[in-house]
Amino acid sequence: MTTERIVVDTCYIAASFLEQDSHHQQGQEYTDALERGDYIFDLPMLVVVEVMATISRRALLRRMALLLTWRQNVIDWERDGRIVLYPLDRDRMERAARVAQHSRLRGGDSVIAALAEELSVSLRTFDNDILQKFQQASE
Repeated sequence: MTTERIVVDTCYIAASFLEQDSHHQQGQEYTDALERGDYIFDLPMLVVVEVMATISRRALLRRMALLLTWRQNVIDWERDGRIVLYPLDRDRMERAARVAQHSRLRGGDSVIAALAEELSVSLRTFDNDILQKFQQASE
């Protein structure tokens, strides 16, 4: 079995935590596949913060439990090699700025897209703006 490396947008992971999200099932399928070892998620550290913020804003029930679960998942998944976290250093900042300028994406989306470009892997997202403007993006 081959493990596929992908960059995953915040919306995929957040949807897996938020049952009311219209993409919950699809997001859950990806996190289940991550757990099985089908994927390794390459993530800018920014995604960890964005998922936390999204859960904080949108969780209707069990907000604190979901936040604690997310924090523990990050620890466990990183320890087990299921996710790799990348800091926003100067080189990545410059790449993200070029992506923002070229693709006309929002700042955080540019950071995520730039990592996919850097690693030459696909970017999974539900965000129509990214899907339309960034060639490596798919649902």
